[in-house]
Amino acid sequence: MTEKYEAWTEDRIALLGYLVGSGREVETIAEEMGTTSGNVYRQVARFGLSFRTSPGISMSPHTYKAVGAAAHRRGTDTATIVNRVLHILGGDPTLLENVLDDQHSHLYFERSA
Repeated sequence: MTEKYEAWTEDRIALLGYLVGSGREVETIAEEMGTTSGNVYRQVARFGLSFRTSPGISMSPHTYKAVGAAAHRRGTDTATIVNRVLHILGGDPTLLENVLDDQHSHLYFERSA
């Protein structure tokens, strides 16, 4: 099978870094990025990334699926949606505090841990 060549733009490199850092399987990363597992391994080495996960930034499968669905509905990728949400929350300290201090937010964090 011949792989369709797609340039490694800053956005694709950022997405690769996000997916690797969030602990996704190589096959999942390859599928989401439209490439092969072998190419994922090569690019991870090329860009100095590591498959060692950072549990503090990983999303639960439920959250990842919900964010992925939201991204799909908007014609974009998961990393872009995550960055948008973080940008919105970071730009509005009151909104951020309200989200974090919501009386039910502790239930969400317990479920996703």
